[in-house]
Amino acid sequence: MLAQDIYNFREELSTRNTLFAYSGMVSENLLHSLGSAVKQQMELKNADGKVARRVFSVFVEQVQNVIRYSDEKHWLSDTITDRLSSGVVAFGHENDRFFVICGNPLPAAEAAKLSERLQLISTMDEDTLRKYYRTKLREDPEEQSEGGSIGLLEIARRATEPLEFDFYDIDDGRKFFVLKAFV
Repeated sequence: MLAQDIYNFREELSTRNTLFAYSGMVSENLLHSLGSAVKQQMELKNADGKVARRVFSVFVEQVQNVIRYSDEKHWLSDTITDRLSSGVVAFGHENDRFFVICGNPLPAAEAAKLSERLQLISTMDEDTLRKYYRTKLREDPEEQSEGGSIGLLEIARRATEPLEFDFYDIDDGRKFFVLKAFV
């Protein structure tokens, strides 16, 4: 039964055009390793250099969001590189485009704010998005941000379609957030 279950899981990933998927604790060190796998997969698909850079950038931003904002974290030491955060990372190729999907648990209160932010971003055309990005660069980062508060904008600017996102209730007060970007 074990072999059949894992084979079925593999087939499901294949049906969804997933080149690789990871579920578990994610860290900065693992990000580097997964990033190498992304680069290798793009080489196998003969991706154009410009596309490869955009995909890699989106991949890094998404995984960093999991590391920074998952509410299931463990620290091996006080350094940020020793932070382990629970999440899911998937990378694939569909209809001559690459996609990156990441997911992580977070508090429901943060999910509501994140949803509003993503809905706003999804309404912006390329020019509006560029102007909004420049405005955000001049502002101080948001209070809860561990970066410059522009990661989602970076992803949206590099994506070839509006970002797809969803939330799933996992228990009282928590949701599972998923973001998908086509590049």
